[in-house]
Amino acid sequence: MTDHHHHPNGECDTTGRHGMLLFGAGPVYLSHLPMYHCPHHFQVLLEAELPAGALDTLTADRARHGDGQYTFDPDPFPIAELEPGSDGVPARTTLTGTVFRGHFERGGTPIVKGVPVTVRVVWFRDLEEAAASGDGLPYLCFGRGEQVFLAHELTTRPNFDQVLAVRFVPGTVRTQVGHPLDDDVAELRFARAQPVSFGRDDGVDRRLHDGEVATGLFRLTRSPSAARGFSVGVEVERELYLEIDELA
Repeated sequence: MTDHHHHPNGECDTTGRHGMLLFGAGPVYLSHLPMYHCPHHFQVLLEAELPAGALDTLTADRARHGDGQYTFDPDPFPIAELEPGSDGVPARTTLTGTVFRGHFERGGTPIVKGVPVTVRVVWFRDLEEAAASGDGLPYLCFGRGEQVFLAHELTTRPNFDQVLAVRFVPGTVRTQVGHPLDDDVAELRFARAQPVSFGRDDGVDRRLHDGEVATGLFRLTRSPSAARGFSVGVEVERELYLEIDELA
């Protein structure tokens, strides 16, 4: 993904080959593989609906090869069209492309082509407008059903792109000042990504790792019992993706 597109007036044409990590099941999610240059300077998380046939092929392939890394290579499109518009123009809701086992640019194998995908934006940010983190190690938490994921929130460069499958630890929900809450962690599911921070410096050497249990602070999110902001224990089950070099 090294293509650069600029209009004559210097503005970025965001049309490009915007490869995405594909993960989860019921629902499936897509995470744009970003860089800090045009047209890829966007962190985008999408909830995706694949046609039944494509989803069956993906499920069967995962059963045969193990639930390793999968990516989605959409036909070129302007990624800025996914941004929810403040001018009343609806965001783009469909993409078409190829599902790969493995990384689509690093020897991956196409398993189903020409897949029309319906998408809903979970998170969208132009990295040219991202500020440095001032609130610990920042992640974005999202998920529905039995699934919960963290994506490292990208700020200024250098940075790293990381996606994790996680679980909330029962009995650990507390107010921001530490008082226990009776909230059921099974109710902590977010249709849109919620910022969560961990009490350490931001940096790839301080990132969350497989098997780690850490306390996440949701400063801006209400708990199911309507507490304004809360903390909860988060256990990392598996790292699904890590990219450092492209964001150096």
